[in-house]
Amino acid sequence: MILNYWLYHYIDRFIGIPIIIFLSLIHNINKIFRDNKIHEIKKILVIKLTMMGDTILLYPAVKSLKEKYKSAKLTVLCSKVNFDIVKMWDFVDEIIVFEFDKFFKNPMVIILQFFLLWKKKFDLGIDFEQWFRITAIILFFSSKYKVGFRTPKQLRHYLFDHWVYHVKNRHEVECFCDIVKSLSIEVKNKDLFLKINNETKEKIKNVLYSHNIEEKKFVVIHPGCGIHGFYREWDIERYVEVAKYIISKYKYSIVLTGNKDDKTKGIFFEKSDIDKKYVLNMIGKTTIEELIALVSMTKLIICGNTGILHIASALNIPTVAIHGPTNPIKWGPWKNRNVVIKSDLSCVPCSYLGFEYSCKEKKCLKSITQEKVKFYVDMIIR
Repeated sequence: MILNYWLYHYIDRFIGIPIIIFLSLIHNINKIFRDNKIHEIKKILVIKLTMMGDTILLYPAVKSLKEKYKSAKLTVLCSKVNFDIVKMWDFVDEIIVFEFDKFFKNPMVIILQFFLLWKKKFDLGIDFEQWFRITAIILFFSSKYKVGFRTPKQLRHYLFDHWVYHVKNRHEVECFCDIVKSLSIEVKNKDLFLKINNETKEKIKNVLYSHNIEEKKFVVIHPGCGIHGFYREWDIERYVEVAKYIISKYKYSIVLTGNKDDKTKGIFFEKSDIDKKYVLNMIGKTTIEELIALVSMTKLIICGNTGILHIASALNIPTVAIHGPTNPIKWGPWKNRNVVIKSDLSCVPCSYLGFEYSCKEKKCLKSITQEKVKFYVDMIIR
């Protein structure tokens, strides 16, 4: 899966850029012969294919869009990565799952999806991706009026009729809202939203109780940052030390979460000298719905810059967020009940779009001590 991610990235760059340059010539010629304005809007396409956390942050912008165009049919093009979040939005009329994970096995699947989207001919298309060029290409073929981000060095805005700057030192919630605001849409409420399934919550409660864990008497530690997030991850040994501190001082249980790619981190915990009766390893064992239910019941989350951080923000759960190379002003917690711990090194932040890092030694994360994390844990739990 990691290999596929980087293959997608390089394909998007080395094939996507020439395609965008070629299509931009067609786009500029078309501008001469057609009315470059929005008229009656009956069908809207919203595109967001990547990042579960980003999709959570997108909610206020898309909800405001639908409130403005109540009678228009709203279609969201997503992927398996964020489908579980999008399906919670009850104002969406249609969800299409773009199966780009099948690209290497059967390219015809992608070609067919391109064709089906082209046939729909949306009146307005909004691309909320920050750098992914394939989405700008999808929008070019599927929508009459195309809107998206102008992100430095990505060139994707050449295919848009209207764009807004993707601002480096602005929270992503605000950047997403900037797009709809540029279309004269007022964003009245910027609260995030996640739906908690009651049956799922009862199921997770039963799992916790079977391990003698009470609601609000446990801390979630999420040591991973996704399949391509190695350079954003604090050392697992340090997470273990913080977990031992919480168990010793507060007698709180520790619940480990993460996806199946993080299983080695759970094994590391289990092989350490931590008191096992206080640890429940749920890494790779929860669906997104189950993870949301679990987060809603915890006292505190300790994690890096990854999707669970934004789940916690949406549910107003206190978080200690450990930021290394990424900018917490842009990608940090949206709510106020959180602590952001970041390095004091002058090179921080070095990553803007999530794939460019200035070093491989993770100097910034190594400069964040366990004692600093413990200090903020004490502030929240006390």
